Amino acid sequence: MQFDRVSYTLICGLLVLLVGCNRNKPTKEPYFGPTLPLAQLVDQINQRNTRIESLWADGSFSANLIDPQTKKATTGDGDALLLYMPQKNLRLVGRVLGNRIFEVGSNEDRYWMIAYDKTDTMWWGSHRLIDPKGAGILPIRPDLLAEVLGVGAIDVDLLKEPFPVLRFNNDADAYMLTWNVVLSDRWAVQKEIWYDRQTLLPKLVLLFDANGRVVLRAYLTDHQPVDGYDPALKIAAGYDMFFPDTGSTFRVKLADIRRNSRGVPQARSFNFPSDSAGVSKVIQVDE
Repeated sequence: MQFDRVSYTLICGLLVLLVGCNRNKPTKEPYFGPTLPLAQLVDQINQRNTRIESLWADGSFSANLIDPQTKKATTGDGDALLLYMPQKNLRLVGRVLGNRIFEVGSNEDRYWMIAYDKTDTMWWGSHRLIDPKGAGILPIRPDLLAEVLGVGAIDVDLLKEPFPVLRFNNDADAYMLTWNVVLSDRWAVQKEIWYDRQTLLPKLVLLFDANGRVVLRAYLTDHQPVDGYDPALKIAAGYDMFFPDTGSTFRVKLADIRRNSRGVPQARSFNFPSDSAGVSKVIQVDE
Protein backbone atom coordinates (compact mmCIF):
# COMPACT_ATOMS: atom_id res chain seq x y z
CA MET A 1 0.00 0.00 0.00
CA GLN A 2 1.41 3.39 -0.99
CA PHE A 3 0.75 6.78 0.58
CA ASP A 4 0.77 9.96 -1.39
CA ARG A 5 2.72 12.96 -0.16
CA VAL A 6 -0.35 14.62 1.39
CA SER A 7 -1.24 11.53 3.47
CA TYR A 8 2.35 11.18 4.62
CA THR A 9 2.44 14.81 5.73
CA LEU A 10 -0.84 14.47 7.64
CA ILE A 11 0.35 11.34 9.46
CA CYS A 12 3.66 12.96 10.43
CA GLY A 13 1.83 16.04 11.65
CA LEU A 14 -0.52 13.92 13.78
CA LEU A 15 2.43 12.11 15.36
CA VAL A 16 4.07 15.40 16.23
CA LEU A 17 0.87 16.61 17.88
CA LEU A 18 0.48 13.41 19.88
CA VAL A 19 4.05 13.53 21.14
CA GLY A 20 3.92 17.24 21.81
CA CYS A 21 0.70 16.93 23.82
CA ASN A 22 2.08 14.38 26.28
CA ARG A 23 1.07 16.06 29.54
CA ASN A 24 3.05 13.58 31.62
CA LYS A 25 6.33 14.85 30.23
CA PRO A 26 8.23 16.99 32.80
CA THR A 27 8.21 20.72 32.09
CA LYS A 28 11.98 20.82 32.52
CA GLU A 29 14.81 18.35 32.34
CA PRO A 30 15.20 16.13 35.44
CA TYR A 31 18.12 16.84 37.75
CA PHE A 32 20.51 13.97 38.53
CA GLY A 33 23.45 15.92 39.98
CA PRO A 34 24.78 16.03 43.56
CA THR A 35 22.42 16.65 46.49
CA LEU A 36 22.78 17.37 50.20
CA PRO A 37 22.51 14.65 52.85
CA LEU A 38 19.76 15.11 55.43
CA ALA A 39 21.90 16.61 58.20
CA GLN A 40 23.36 19.27 55.91
CA LEU A 41 19.98 20.06 54.41
CA VAL A 42 18.45 20.58 57.87
CA ASP A 43 21.39 22.77 58.92
CA GLN A 44 21.10 25.04 55.88
CA ILE A 45 17.31 25.40 56.20
CA ASN A 46 17.70 26.21 59.91
CA GLN A 47 20.30 28.88 59.19
CA ARG A 48 17.50 30.83 57.51
CA ASN A 49 14.48 29.81 59.57
CA THR A 50 16.00 30.44 63.01
CA ARG A 51 16.44 34.08 62.02
CA ILE A 52 12.66 34.48 61.72
CA GLU A 53 11.64 35.25 65.29
CA SER A 54 8.43 37.00 64.26
CA LEU A 55 6.49 38.06 61.16
CA TRP A 56 4.06 40.85 60.35
CA ALA A 57 2.59 40.92 56.85
CA ASP A 58 -0.38 42.39 55.09
CA GLY A 59 -1.86 41.55 51.73
CA SER A 60 -5.02 40.08 50.25
CA PHE A 61 -7.05 36.87 50.46
CA SER A 62 -9.62 34.91 48.49
CA ALA A 63 -11.61 32.41 50.55
CA ASN A 64 -14.39 29.90 50.21
CA LEU A 65 -14.76 28.52 53.74
CA ILE A 66 -17.37 25.77 54.02
CA ASP A 67 -18.94 24.76 57.32
CA PRO A 68 -18.88 20.93 57.10
CA GLN A 69 -22.00 20.62 59.27
CA THR A 70 -24.33 23.25 57.82
CA LYS A 71 -22.64 23.38 54.38
CA LYS A 72 -22.88 27.16 54.57
CA ALA A 73 -20.02 28.94 52.86
CA THR A 74 -18.28 32.10 53.95
CA THR A 75 -16.81 33.54 50.78
CA GLY A 76 -15.06 36.73 49.90
CA ASP A 77 -12.03 38.58 48.68
CA GLY A 78 -10.43 41.25 50.76
CA ASP A 79 -7.51 42.40 52.88
CA ALA A 80 -5.45 40.06 55.04
CA LEU A 81 -3.19 40.65 58.05
CA LEU A 82 -0.81 37.92 59.21
CA LEU A 83 1.01 37.75 62.55
CA TYR A 84 3.39 34.93 63.43
CA MET A 85 5.84 33.88 66.12
CA PRO A 86 7.40 30.42 66.58
CA GLN A 87 5.76 27.68 68.65
CA LYS A 88 2.23 27.72 67.19
CA ASN A 89 1.62 31.47 67.51
CA LEU A 90 -0.35 32.63 64.48
CA ARG A 91 -3.14 35.08 63.76
CA LEU A 92 -4.69 35.71 60.36
CA VAL A 93 -7.49 38.26 59.96
CA GLY A 94 -9.52 38.86 56.80
CA ARG A 95 -11.53 42.00 56.11
CA VAL A 96 -13.86 43.02 53.29
CA LEU A 97 -14.50 46.75 52.86
CA GLY A 98 -13.15 47.29 56.37
CA ASN A 99 -15.46 44.71 57.97
CA ARG A 100 -13.89 41.65 59.57
CA ILE A 101 -15.09 38.47 57.84
CA PHE A 102 -12.94 35.86 59.58
CA GLU A 103 -10.15 35.34 62.09
CA VAL A 104 -7.93 32.28 62.40
CA GLY A 105 -5.63 32.03 65.41
CA SER A 106 -3.42 29.82 67.50
CA ASN A 107 -1.18 30.17 70.53
CA GLU A 108 0.77 27.63 72.55
CA ASP A 109 -2.40 26.45 74.35
CA ARG A 110 -5.39 26.87 72.07
CA TYR A 111 -6.48 27.41 68.48
CA TRP A 112 -9.61 29.05 67.12
CA MET A 113 -11.46 30.17 64.04
CA ILE A 114 -14.16 32.84 63.89
CA ALA A 115 -16.40 33.16 60.84
CA TYR A 116 -18.59 36.24 60.81
CA ASP A 117 -21.22 37.08 58.19
CA LYS A 118 -23.82 34.29 57.68
CA THR A 119 -21.93 31.62 59.63
CA ASP A 120 -21.63 33.77 62.80
CA THR A 121 -19.66 31.06 64.66
CA MET A 122 -16.45 30.60 66.62
CA TRP A 123 -14.77 27.19 66.90
CA TRP A 124 -11.95 26.58 69.32
CA GLY A 125 -9.98 23.77 70.88
CA SER A 126 -6.91 22.87 72.91
CA HIS A 127 -3.67 21.71 71.33
CA ARG A 128 -3.23 19.34 74.25
CA LEU A 129 -6.56 17.65 73.51
CA ILE A 130 -6.37 17.85 69.74
CA ASP A 131 -8.59 15.28 68.06
CA PRO A 132 -8.52 15.32 64.25
CA LYS A 133 -12.15 14.19 64.12
CA GLY A 134 -13.21 17.09 66.33
CA ALA A 135 -10.95 19.60 64.64
CA GLY A 136 -12.30 18.38 61.32
CA ILE A 137 -15.61 20.14 61.93
CA LEU A 138 -13.85 23.47 61.33
CA PRO A 139 -13.96 24.91 57.81
CA ILE A 140 -10.16 25.15 57.99
CA ARG A 141 -7.72 23.84 60.61
CA PRO A 142 -6.06 26.73 62.52
CA ASP A 143 -3.72 24.27 64.24
CA LEU A 144 -2.26 23.43 60.82
CA LEU A 145 -1.79 26.86 59.30
CA ALA A 146 1.46 27.66 61.12
CA GLU A 147 2.96 24.60 59.42
CA VAL A 148 2.12 26.03 56.01
CA LEU A 149 4.47 28.98 56.39
CA GLY A 150 7.42 26.58 56.31
CA VAL A 151 9.53 28.91 58.46
CA GLY A 152 9.85 26.83 61.63
CA ALA A 153 13.22 25.45 62.65
CA ILE A 154 13.71 21.71 62.13
CA ASP A 155 14.78 19.66 65.15
CA VAL A 156 18.40 18.63 64.65
CA ASP A 157 17.78 15.37 66.55
CA LEU A 158 16.95 13.34 63.47
CA LEU A 159 15.79 10.35 65.53
CA LYS A 160 13.29 12.30 67.63
CA GLU A 161 9.59 12.04 66.77
CA PRO A 162 8.30 13.25 64.50
CA PHE A 163 11.50 12.20 62.74
CA PRO A 164 12.34 13.43 59.24
CA VAL A 165 13.06 11.21 56.25
CA LEU A 166 14.60 12.60 53.08
CA ARG A 167 13.81 11.73 49.47
CA PHE A 168 14.82 13.59 46.34
CA ASN A 169 12.47 14.17 43.42
CA ASN A 170 14.56 14.30 40.24
CA ASP A 171 11.73 15.49 37.99
CA ALA A 172 10.71 18.32 40.31
CA ASP A 173 14.35 19.08 41.27
CA ALA A 174 13.24 19.22 44.89
CA TYR A 175 14.06 17.76 48.29
CA MET A 176 11.06 15.99 49.83
CA LEU A 177 11.16 15.89 53.62
CA THR A 178 8.55 13.78 55.39
CA TRP A 179 7.99 13.74 59.15
CA ASN A 180 6.90 10.43 60.67
CA VAL A 181 5.51 9.18 63.97
CA VAL A 182 5.03 5.78 65.55
CA LEU A 183 1.39 4.91 66.27
CA SER A 184 0.18 2.04 68.43
CA ASP A 185 0.07 -0.34 65.49
CA ARG A 186 2.23 1.21 62.75
CA TRP A 187 4.26 4.16 61.54
CA ALA A 188 2.51 7.09 59.89
CA VAL A 189 3.57 10.16 57.97
CA GLN A 190 2.48 13.49 59.46
CA LYS A 191 3.81 16.10 57.10
CA GLU A 192 5.70 16.51 53.83
CA ILE A 193 7.46 19.63 52.60
CA TRP A 194 9.12 20.05 49.22
CA TYR A 195 12.15 22.34 49.14
CA ASP A 196 13.58 23.70 45.92
CA ARG A 197 17.09 22.28 45.48
CA GLN A 198 18.74 25.52 44.41
CA THR A 199 17.14 27.94 46.88
CA LEU A 200 16.06 25.53 49.68
CA LEU A 201 12.80 27.48 49.86
CA PRO A 202 9.58 25.51 50.52
CA LYS A 203 7.20 25.20 47.58
CA LEU A 204 4.71 22.52 48.62
CA VAL A 205 3.33 21.51 52.03
CA LEU A 206 1.19 18.41 52.55
CA LEU A 207 -0.31 17.53 55.94
CA PHE A 208 -1.80 14.07 56.53
CA ASP A 209 -4.15 12.32 58.92
CA ALA A 210 -3.29 8.99 60.57
CA ASN A 211 -4.54 7.09 57.50
CA GLY A 212 -2.32 8.95 55.08
CA ARG A 213 -5.08 11.16 53.69
CA VAL A 214 -4.20 14.74 52.86
CA VAL A 215 -5.95 17.19 55.20
CA LEU A 216 -4.19 20.27 53.84
CA ARG A 217 -2.39 20.91 50.58
CA ALA A 218 -0.60 24.21 50.12
CA TYR A 219 1.42 25.52 47.18
CA LEU A 220 3.94 28.19 48.18
CA THR A 221 5.04 30.68 45.52
CA ASP A 222 6.61 34.10 44.89
CA HIS A 223 9.14 34.10 47.74
CA GLN A 224 10.00 37.63 48.87
CA PRO A 225 12.66 39.12 51.19
CA VAL A 226 11.58 39.81 54.77
CA ASP A 227 11.81 43.55 55.46
CA GLY A 228 12.30 44.03 51.73
CA TYR A 229 16.08 44.06 51.67
CA ASP A 230 17.59 40.75 52.79
CA PRO A 231 17.72 38.37 49.78
CA ALA A 232 19.04 35.59 52.03
CA LEU A 233 15.92 35.76 54.22
CA LYS A 234 12.81 35.03 52.18
CA ILE A 235 9.39 33.52 52.78
CA ALA A 236 6.58 32.75 50.37
CA ALA A 237 4.25 35.60 49.50
CA GLY A 238 1.70 33.35 47.80
CA TYR A 239 -0.23 30.53 49.52
CA ASP A 240 -2.80 28.42 47.67
CA MET A 241 -4.45 26.12 50.22
CA PHE A 242 -7.04 23.38 49.88
CA PHE A 243 -8.73 21.44 52.72
CA PRO A 244 -10.12 18.22 51.18
CA ASP A 245 -12.20 17.24 54.23
CA THR A 246 -14.44 20.30 53.90
CA GLY A 247 -13.76 21.44 50.35
CA SER A 248 -12.65 24.82 51.63
CA THR A 249 -10.14 26.81 49.60
CA PHE A 250 -8.04 29.63 50.90
CA ARG A 251 -5.56 31.80 49.01
CA VAL A 252 -3.37 34.48 50.52
CA LYS A 253 -1.10 36.92 48.74
CA LEU A 254 1.25 38.86 51.01
CA ALA A 255 2.46 42.26 49.84
CA ASP A 256 4.45 43.73 52.72
CA ILE A 257 6.46 41.24 54.79
CA ARG A 258 8.37 42.41 57.87
CA ARG A 259 9.73 41.03 61.12
CA ASN A 260 7.43 43.41 62.96
CA SER A 261 5.51 46.65 62.62
CA ARG A 262 5.68 49.09 65.56
CA GLY A 263 6.44 46.28 67.97
CA VAL A 264 3.74 43.93 66.63
CA PRO A 265 3.54 40.96 66.91
CA GLN A 266 4.27 40.28 70.56
CA ALA A 267 3.04 37.63 72.97
CA ARG A 268 -0.30 39.34 73.65
CA SER A 269 -1.00 39.50 69.90
CA PHE A 270 -2.04 35.86 70.20
CA ASN A 271 -4.32 36.10 73.23
CA PHE A 272 -7.37 33.88 73.04
CA PRO A 273 -10.54 35.88 72.12
CA SER A 274 -13.29 36.48 74.63
CA ASP A 275 -15.87 33.72 74.99
CA SER A 276 -18.42 35.43 72.78
CA ALA A 277 -15.98 36.93 70.25
CA GLY A 278 -18.85 38.95 68.83
CA VAL A 279 -20.69 35.94 67.36
CA SER A 280 -23.86 34.14 68.40
CA LYS A 281 -22.51 30.56 68.34
CA VAL A 282 -19.42 29.18 70.06
CA ILE A 283 -18.31 25.56 69.60
CA GLN A 284 -15.58 23.88 71.63
CA VAL A 285 -14.48 21.12 69.28
CA ASP A 286 -12.83 18.94 71.93
CA GLU A 287 -15.47 19.36 74.65
